[in-house]
Amino acid sequence: MQDLEKSRQQLVTANRILANEGIIQGFGHVSVRHPDGDKMLISRSLSPGLVTEDDLMTMTFDGEIVENVDASPYLETVIHRAIYRNRDDVGAVVHHHAPQLMPFVASDTEIKPAFHMAALFHEGVPTFSDYDLDYGRLIATEEEGERMAEVLGEKRGQLLANHGANVTGSNIKEAILATKYLVMNAQYQFQAEQLGGTTYFDGPEEALENTIDDAILAQISVDRMWSFLSDRLP
Repeated sequence: MQDLEKSRQQLVTANRILANEGIIQGFGHVSVRHPDGDKMLISRSLSPGLVTEDDLMTMTFDGEIVENVDASPYLETVIHRAIYRNRDDVGAVVHHHAPQLMPFVASDTEIKPAFHMAALFHEGVPTFSDYDLDYGRLIATEEEGERMAEVLGEKRGQLLANHGANVTGSNIKEAILATKYLVMNAQYQFQAEQLGGTTYFDGPEEALENTIDDAILAQISVDRMWSFLSDRLP
């Protein structure tokens, strides 16, 4: 059960980091795959900056609540559940509406790596727009979730048209870092494009993958950034 307790503690920290960094404000959520592999941990419907371990729920990928059953879940837990159902490699999911990304979800401008940390997204950031009409631009039905997961495919992140973004990671630290870098990239890309003559971080596939594996996602780098973000918590 040590892995479960560690996952719970990291999930609380992840919620606090996302709130402290201004990535998730009153709305948005983060989850982590349960160590058993067949369900997930996520907070009850609550502003992430207030989340404690007592607020955590355990939920199957079909939506059955098996821990903290009296708590009210987020409406859009299907975002997380659909991704886990379709991606065995994903260990954590962040759904957010960071202000820096909103110009991109409201336009057809493609996200491109404007700095080296955004090499994580060099394969592209697809946009989902095939919503059901019942809930407007929310992902609330199982069918929407499946279509959304299909658009995500094997990519690390996606935009939701006129809504927000999803980011995945093999574990919760990686998902938080990838989310932070995507938000930073959106800000840098937007600012650079105002200047004109924007250049992007690209190159041979092997070089990009080496940057990701040996630098950005090297354990020492992940732990260093996680420590930086968590040490900034009030």
